[in-house]
Amino acid sequence: MQKNIIIISAVALVIIGAFAVAVFFGGGSSESDAPGSSIQPTDVRPTRSNMEGAVPETKSVTEGWRSYENKAYNFALLYPQELSVREYKEQGGAMSATFENPATREGFQIYVTPYGAMEVTKERFRLDAPSGVMEEPTDVLIDGVPGTIFWSKNSIMGDTREVWFINGGFLYEVVTYKQLDEWLGTIMQTWQFLP
Repeated sequence: MQKNIIIISAVALVIIGAFAVAVFFGGGSSESDAPGSSIQPTDVRPTRSNMEGAVPETKSVTEGWRSYENKAYNFALLYPQELSVREYKEQGGAMSATFENPATREGFQIYVTPYGAMEVTKERFRLDAPSGVMEEPTDVLIDGVPGTIFWSKNSIMGDTREVWFINGGFLYEVVTYKQLDEWLGTIMQTWQFLP
């Protein structure tokens, strides 16, 4: 009898976990929204001279994944649990969050800055992407918000995949290595804007 209760409880937990993942992942963009999507911010922004290494609070959501939430910049997402997360204060009220596997050094970065315009200006693009490279720009939706995904180059990372979008007075730039494009696309499908 007790063995049956344990088995039923385990099955119930698996079903609840699968439902939670389906609901969370279903709220983001679909693969059709972002073909091969991976997301990237502009040049790797953390300036080592003025980084504050605060470790943000995260929690386990489902097996192998953790959640990240940033109320100050109005967004949340899920990420693989093997990634370490660090936040850095940037100039002008901006911030960077890095998600990196300490063993492989692979990961992605989110750069968020206050931004009053409705579109990314050429000046802003040159400021954040000094290479000036924007190849194959494609329209995507991130939690229902229009953005642009494109290939670029970065003096630190080399060839990159980037996605930029504007929401609620902020410009979001997500960056990863070119070869991690599809991996990051899966993570970006979990992106949610907070109310």
